[in-house]
Order: sequence, then C-alpha cells, then structure tokens
Amino acid sequence: MKLFLKTLLITLTTGLFQNILSANAIPYVYTTGGKLLSNTSKCVSEAKRMGISAGFNIDEINYDNKPENGADIFGSDMTSKTSFSFRCETAFGIFSYATGSANNDNAYKFYKRLLDNDPGNI
Repeated sequence: MKLFLKTLLITLTTGLFQNILSANAIPYVYTTGGKLLSNTSKCVSEAKRMGISAGFNIDEINYDNKPENGADIFGSDMTSKTSFSFRCETAFGIFSYATGSANNDNAYKFYKRLLDNDPGNI
C-alpha cells in the first residue's frame, strides 16, 4: 500500500500535467513500473533512451538530494500535448513511469510506445 501511495504522490506532484493541461482538463494517465536491478545512473540512461525512442523530448532530469537514492525524468511531445514522467526509485529498487494527456488516444499511443521500448527489469 505504501508503494501505491508513494507512486500516486509522485505522479501527482512531479509536474506531469502542469505544463500541458488546462485547469478544466480531465487527464488520461497510463502507468506501470518494475523492479530496478541497477544504479540510478543506469536507470536514468534507460529512461532517457525509452523516452526518446517513444517520441518524447527530454525536458528535465532531477536527482534526489542523494543521487544514489533516485531521480525523476520528465519529457513531453508538444505536438500531441502528451507528457511522461519516469521515476528511478533506487533506494527501494523500483522504477515507474506514466504518460498523461487530455486526449485518451494520445496518452495510450505514447504509453504503448514506451512499453515497446521497456527492457523489463532495468
């Protein structure tokens, strides 16, 4: 339950929707994750590769105060107004990512692209 709440909190507070959705928009979000078997640097590298391969521009990378504990990667596609957020939670050995858009078709299309580039366990 703690993992679910933390993932939900990260998704809601990471700025995933702040740049592209109006105040009245109802976002569509698709999310998943997996077991993290590597360090933060490798996870960030994989997240960037996945995002670029899926068609996103990498907008921002934020490391935790202790970089070995984790990082957030944010990307967007302004043409389709779709964003993605990737969390490397190295301290807990997990990663998660989500796509979001006001348009369900765009959110799902980019989510499928990310899944196609997901190596499984990083």
